[in-house]
Amino acid sequence: MDNENIVYPALEVHDLTVAFDRKPVLWNIDLTLPEGKLVGIVGPNGAGKSTLIKAVMGLLPLSSGYVKLFDQPINDVRKRISYVPQRESVDWDFPASVLDVVLMGRYSKLGLFKRPRKADYDVALDCLKKVGMEAYINRQISQLSGGQQQRTFLARALAQQADIYFMDEPFAGVDAATEKAIINLLRTMTEAKKTVIVVHHDLQSVTQYFDWLLMLNTRLIACGPTSTVFTQQNLQETYGGKLTLLSDVGDLIRRENFPNREGVTRKVL
Repeated sequence: MDNENIVYPALEVHDLTVAFDRKPVLWNIDLTLPEGKLVGIVGPNGAGKSTLIKAVMGLLPLSSGYVKLFDQPINDVRKRISYVPQRESVDWDFPASVLDVVLMGRYSKLGLFKRPRKADYDVALDCLKKVGMEAYINRQISQLSGGQQQRTFLARALAQQADIYFMDEPFAGVDAATEKAIINLLRTMTEAKKTVIVVHHDLQSVTQYFDWLLMLNTRLIACGPTSTVFTQQNLQETYGGKLTLLSDVGDLIRRENFPNREGVTRKVL
């Protein structure tokens, strides 16, 4: 068989456990994600959502298990990975312009001590246009609104020209127009066979946003096409008693005719 014709999963995680002070925060995670999907990660606070993406990227040590991206160890494919952290974790008082931040996404392409070239500036400007921030290239990042900051970091991620993107709550603190613009851009990326993995907290928008869904609460509850795994039973297992606060989500599932354990087919909207 011609190896060039083999299609590997974008992400494989096997027996992944992460512990802090010997207390597991993720336990025996096994999952496989195909290439070119927009994937949501949902679960209650403290479920390990951010920990999972950091562990997958090699930013946190594993207590057990292993991770492969495109059938390769993480250290062999770092240039194919891009990361958008939570906005609250960024020092927005750092003296940098919007263009400076986006150009940081080109550093992995430049090599050590090399300065950006015209081609890198062209990529950065194109990415800023895609997120509607081309008019702010010289604005200091401390002077941006929350939505503008998020768009800037998304442009930086795009400038890396990666194959798999990890985004930690990219819709947090942004207005509705920014959220719509971001999700439209993410869909365009997956149409180009990019894989986008998003930590998300708004269950009401899950069915409209994501092709695949990963439901997490320290352990993996479900992973698969959203139309298959976004069920009342999986929500109950994921959120437990907290689901009483989410009764409208159950109404949403029933209204859109999502499947139950018997495999009812989702209505095509």
